[in-house]
Amino acid sequence: MIEIRRIVEREEIYRGIDLWNKIYPSFLINSFLVEQNIFTPFDGIIVSAWGVLEESNLLAFALTKYLTIPIVENGKKDVAWISLLVFDQENIKSDSIKSRLLETIERYLAEQEIKKIYFGRDPQNFIPGLPDNLKKDYLPWLEKNGYHKEGIVYDLYQDISTFAISSEIRVLEQRLASQLAIKAVTEDTKRIFLSFMKTFFPGRWHYEADNIARIPGAVQDYWLLWLDNKPVGFARTNTSESLYRGPNVNWGSQKGRLYCGLGPIGIADSYRGKGYGMYLMVKIIQNFQQKGYRHMIIDWTDLLSYYARLNFKPWIKYYLLYKNL
Repeated sequence: MIEIRRIVEREEIYRGIDLWNKIYPSFLINSFLVEQNIFTPFDGIIVSAWGVLEESNLLAFALTKYLTIPIVENGKKDVAWISLLVFDQENIKSDSIKSRLLETIERYLAEQEIKKIYFGRDPQNFIPGLPDNLKKDYLPWLEKNGYHKEGIVYDLYQDISTFAISSEIRVLEQRLASQLAIKAVTEDTKRIFLSFMKTFFPGRWHYEADNIARIPGAVQDYWLLWLDNKPVGFARTNTSESLYRGPNVNWGSQKGRLYCGLGPIGIADSYRGKGYGMYLMVKIIQNFQQKGYRHMIIDWTDLLSYYARLNFKPWIKYYLLYKNL
């Protein structure tokens, strides 16, 4: 007999992750990310896990999130996310069972006054959308169930062991070197950093920074760009050793041992168009190159031509999907 229900036991949730890892080993989720993204959510996030079970066999697993507090960028708390969704295709032959799981999830979210559901791109996300290599398994079925495509984004990759800047970027670097300073955020500068984020990036990026800064030592993965003793830009980097690991390193281990991630990156609005963001990235890439890192990933972007100036190329393609309830 098929049963569709919320699953709340840690062991059951790990069985769901094991199912995902078995079917999609190229998107392997390790226990660190499970504990961080599921069991220690950011402030105001409600995480729910769902399963399709036949006796003791787990045939499908889903993870959903919604907010009880608004993030400034949308001013609402009526959106939710399907963070993960996986089916044991060998043992679920009927689309109706899959659709029943989706209907159960959507009914629950509607009861929480949710108006819109996104696939991926949740706070503390594993994936920003439907990966291209899952398209065949999920996209036609999701579209049949009312989900719509609204764009494509990419994770980008570069082997930074051979990183070298173009003559154009070198001129920019030389021009700005005497004006700008780049420093990692410390406990002493954390308050300045969070004030900067609240002023210039008051939506999701500030929300993430505020939560990450509560983890002892995790704020050190942020960088500030300084002009005349005033912050004008920021970036976040991560490695496999970070105390908080952003999605820019979720899949870095696919590339090898010495991997790191870059992003998000932002420049205060009145200082854009001056090359500050490019300069900030060059200096960060050179820093990781000098430390012996080889593989760098930029996650969740559609700015392909911009990052191509620093030799980043598309690696993983994702489809952005949503449904209005």
